[in-house]
Amino acid sequence: MIKHLLLLLSMMACSFIQAQTLSGKVTDTDGQPVAFANIYFLNSTLSAVADVNGQYQLDVASGTFTLQCSAVGFASKIIELNLDGNTQKLDITLSQSAETLSEVIVTANKREEIISKVATSVTSLSAKKLEDTRTWGLGGLTALVPNYTYQELGVPFQQVQSIRGIQVFSENPAVSTYIDDVNNIDILANGFALTDIERVEVLRGPQGTLFGRNAMGGVINIITKKPTNTTQGFAEASIGNLGLQRYSTGFKTPLIKDKLFFGLNGLYQNQDGYWKNDITGTGGTDTNLNGRLVGGEKNIYGNMYLRWMPTKRFSLTLNLKGQRDWSDNSGFFVSQADRDVALANPDVINLARIGKHERNILNSSLVAKYFGNQFTVTSISALQTIDLSFKDIDFPGFYHSFFESEIGEKLPPQNVYSQEFRIHSNTDSKWQYTAGLFGFSQVGYEPSTNLAFESPMFPDTYFIFRNKSDNYGIAGFGELSYQLTEKLKATAGLRYDYEKREAVFNGFGDALFTGGVFTQLVADTTVSGNYAALSPKLALTYTMDDRSSIYATYTRGFRAGGVNAQKVPVNVSQTFDPEYSDNYEIGYKASLAENRVSIGASAFLIKWRDLQFFNLVAPFTYARENVGDALSTGFELRFQLFP
Repeated sequence: MIKHLLLLLSMMACSFIQAQTLSGKVTDTDGQPVAFANIYFLNSTLSAVADVNGQYQLDVASGTFTLQCSAVGFASKIIELNLDGNTQKLDITLSQSAETLSEVIVTANKREEIISKVATSVTSLSAKKLEDTRTWGLGGLTALVPNYTYQELGVPFQQVQSIRGIQVFSENPAVSTYIDDVNNIDILANGFALTDIERVEVLRGPQGTLFGRNAMGGVINIITKKPTNTTQGFAEASIGNLGLQRYSTGFKTPLIKDKLFFGLNGLYQNQDGYWKNDITGTGGTDTNLNGRLVGGEKNIYGNMYLRWMPTKRFSLTLNLKGQRDWSDNSGFFVSQADRDVALANPDVINLARIGKHERNILNSSLVAKYFGNQFTVTSISALQTIDLSFKDIDFPGFYHSFFESEIGEKLPPQNVYSQEFRIHSNTDSKWQYTAGLFGFSQVGYEPSTNLAFESPMFPDTYFIFRNKSDNYGIAGFGELSYQLTEKLKATAGLRYDYEKREAVFNGFGDALFTGGVFTQLVADTTVSGNYAALSPKLALTYTMDDRSSIYATYTRGFRAGGVNAQKVPVNVSQTFDPEYSDNYEIGYKASLAENRVSIGASAFLIKWRDLQFFNLVAPFTYARENVGDALSTGFELRFQLFP
């Protein structure tokens, strides 16, 4: 990493900048100054904050730029401008956010662009929209994003997200979730609380070329607010049904103006369960469990930023995100034995015991960016650590986390390290490009096959399932676009992924934990597999004007194959193949009537091949199998209006 940073610093030293001054005044539609408006040049570190009189000034190089101006209570405005080396003056007028829609910037192509110029179905939800709708988790997106569905499997960190019908249940999700450029590779990494969010982008349809594995259905891209030259803070307290209590606070400030910035925010949340327990029919004898709520959880979340900008062209951002989730009335993996009873009484659950769980997750990332005259280089280094424990989970039968010495102990931490290097063009040339390399390594302990199953016949006896996975992958990707005419642009992209997956595991009855003693009856099994995939993309975009376009695309997504981390019957394959989706789409985007109307419409056809599905293949044994093909077709319409 140090070698790469030195290379970037040397590039900075060789850069020649023809500086000029850009200044002006930010006012509202009545000509009154807008104090503390933010002026930001996309894909750069250039920014300024207007003073109390709306005046701003900053030094910039010559070239073509896209500028975004925003302020609290006003709709964001985007301006494209060409600076020729002379001192420039640019006055900006902002409209009230209650009168017009904000002009939207997205990073769907891993660079900041105006949403109307992106050949992808994207819904971008601003901080204001998230606050107004009290969207505190991904489940809230279901009401805001077309063709998006969210389901929890008892707890937020075991969730299934579906876009355009593409969904799955396994540790490898079908919809990729990114938080500040870091991919949550495993489903166990999901469920981060949402607070102090800049925006959430939902990319619908396969995004394999730029985002890689697990972007079969699409991508959830979460961007949190970063510290700037403005000192600001917030505190919020909320209550809701099911005993919800939510408290959040945050603070951001420049430590050294234009050079060093610090930000910190945190959240505590507590909510009661949504089922009432009844031990009737379970064989349980503890009547104190009758009426107990099941499905509650507490969360503590923290997010810390430290950003250093030694020059106007280079930035380093260190980010630490941590969350603890715990419950003594867990909904993790619980099930209702009788379907008819469950449907007749959906608010009641019958458990002989009420379980507990705890999950701890820490995301650490270091993002380095160099902004040249012709290109931008980005390096993203990330380490994700997750540990989990659970006890007395009624599935039916009783399950507890276990690895080597104690019922309900924490599983060894899952560690995922990833590294991405990316470069994209920064000019107004007819040719535009994005290219990069990505790699990851993962040591995993899947919770559904690292557990103790309590014997219903023999006291203090448990059947032990254990597995450990070692996975790594590398990828190279590139996307090239050419402006065929003033209005028509063609884009082609390709990604190559290679993964190796290895699992060490046992089968039912291969290991016991009796009287506090672990006994290995049958040696563990080791199985590995190698998987590769090509993910192409083709797109045509016709820009009718600055705020409207139509597009047609073909994209491919994939999920890697893998190893069933549990012994399966001889007639069932121990490994499973990759899964693919091919997406054909046409779409239209427009901002009309002076940004009072926003329209997004698309029609799609998805061919889904070699579906991976969890099947019960033997008692207490599930296996992922490739079960066939499927087809998903549909139409989407998003319409937003200020009457």
